[in-house]
This record gives sequence, C-alpha cells and structure tokens, in this order.
Amino acid sequence: TIVFPVIPIGGRVAIQEGTWQTPPSILLCPDGPVSTRRIERALQYWQRLGYNFGPVTTAIPGTADCHMGNARNGTITIDIPSQDFQFGTHLGQTKTWRWTATNEIFKARVEIIPAWGDSERILEHEIGHALGWMDMNSPGHIMHRAWSSGGHNSTGVRNETDN
Repeated sequence: TIVFPVIPIGGRVAIQEGTWQTPPSILLCPDGPVSTRRIERALQYWQRLGYNFGPVTTAIPGTADCHMGNARNGTITIDIPSQDFQFGTHLGQTKTWRWTATNEIFKARVEIIPAWGDSERILEHEIGHALGWMDMNSPGHIMHRAWSSGGHNSTGVRNETDN
C-alpha cells in the first residue's frame, strides 16, 4: 500500500512519518523556483543534523516528472507549483510517497511559489517534509507550520539512523 500525501500534524513535539532507506537524490526541474546553490545551502542545514543526500541534478526541459507534476523514485523533485497547489494558504508544499508496511519514503515532490524560492527557511522546511517531518507549533522551529513564526531551531529532528 502506498500512502500519499503525508498529512501534517500540529503539536510541539517533532513527529516523523517515514524515513528514506537510501539517501535521496535531488532533481531540480528546469522551471524550478530555486538555484542549485540555494539547494546546496538547504541541504547543508539537514546534513549538519546527520542526513545524507545523493547528487543534485537539473532536469532537461520536457522531463516527464517535471512536466506532469510527478516525482522520480529515489529523488526529492523540486519544482514550481502544480495545479493542486494550495495558493493563498501556502508558500510551499511537499508531497511524500511512502510504503505503509515499512514507512519507507521512496519519493517526494517539493513545490515552492517562485517569488519565495530564495526566502530563508522555506526550502529547508519543505525538505524537512520530504524527510518525513510533520508541521509543528513550536515557535522558532524549522518545522513550524507558519513561516512567520518559524526559525532555525532543529530540536527533535536529528537523524538517528545510519542514512
């Protein structure tokens, strides 16, 4: 059984719903809202917390996963918003696919409004969702559901596995 998407849960404790069994690669779609340099900075945030990632690549124009709003297995795909994006309530959103039997995440898709692509913490927050972390209500936390109330606090989201 596949669960999609992971639905965020509010609270003051970090909750992770699923993990990657192997480090995910990052695929930036051609119209993606961020630069590879911005992606590298966001990944460094999570690498300091013990997470590993595969290579960062830019898709060629016309790549089906980008064009059709999908994500490639083993990757975190980063793109502009698709048709089901919740404009007006979100600056970014992440869809995460995982196997319910094992809780293994096998692909994720991050979408960010282009005007907000270079904003501090948005990509880091969305990568947190791609790593399985839910929204929370702890002021100053990277996974706070509201950008204006979030921060760089990473209490409870350190990687405790070998991946």
